[in-house]
Order: sequence, then C-alpha cells, then structure tokens
Amino acid sequence: MQNEVTGSDPVRRRLDALVERLRRDLDGVAEIKERDDGWFFDVVVRPRYAGPLGFSWLCRGDSADIVLGVDAGGVRWELGPSAEELDLMEAIIDAVLSGDATAVFASGRCEVTVTLGDGSKEVQSNHDLPSGCLPLPGWSRWGRHVDYEPYGRRRMRRTDG
Repeated sequence: MQNEVTGSDPVRRRLDALVERLRRDLDGVAEIKERDDGWFFDVVVRPRYAGPLGFSWLCRGDSADIVLGVDAGGVRWELGPSAEELDLMEAIIDAVLSGDATAVFASGRCEVTVTLGDGSKEVQSNHDLPSGCLPLPGWSRWGRHVDYEPYGRRRMRRTDG
C-alpha cells in the first residue's frame, strides 16, 4: 500500500510498478518478498526451481541510492535514482529473467555478465577478503563457469514498453 511519501516519489512509483510487473510475469515461477520499514525498501526475487539466477534490490527510503544484487558471489550494481540508472536496472533484471546471465567463480571472486536486450554486455565482479585480493591471473578464463537459465518455460519478454 502506498503512503503519501511513496506516492509523490517518482523513483518509488517506478520501483513499485516493477514489482507489480514481476509479480504478474513470475506468478508460480518465483517467490517475491517485499519489505518497507520506512528507512529502506527491499525486494527479493528467488526462483522456485534450480537454474535461474535470483536477485534483489535495496533502496533507501529517500530513493537516493539503489543496490541491485544477484545471487552469485555477492555481485551487485550500485545505482543512482536517475531515469537512465533505473532503465539500466530494469534491463539487467530483464536479462536475468531471460537467462542471459553467466557467472565465473574462482577463489574469493566472482564475475557476472548479463547480455542486455540491445546486445551490449554489463559486467560486474566482486572480490572477497582476503583470498579475493590475491592475484590470480586468468581466473575469469579458467574459473568455474555457470550459465543461468530463464525463468519459466519460455523466455520472459517485457510487455509494458
């Protein structure tokens, strides 16, 4: 339920619309949990079966910063509240839903690549302490590769333009 502050915040309205779209598109395929304590708004999306990549986001109550994370090695994107950053967030989520995401894992590190709808690639990595700080030449070539599956039987396509 939207409160007065949420209703006047264009970022929050857009995030709420995204949650509604995810609930509609992923009905029976994923579990979606929302929490809003007034300070933070977070959403967690977990597939109901093995194969797809889970994801979540956390947004401060004032919508100043959004952290989009995937369930692979602590990889995350730190985004601002601009329309361009929200477009990127939705494009990353759509790629994850379509199964256009891969990850490479090695000691203390993970790199996730998502192929966006326009064919461009968005790459982000995470390095854990202390092993992720040690040099490991070529790890992204020889590490354990995971190709994630799409949510549902068919590839998810965005229908709201």
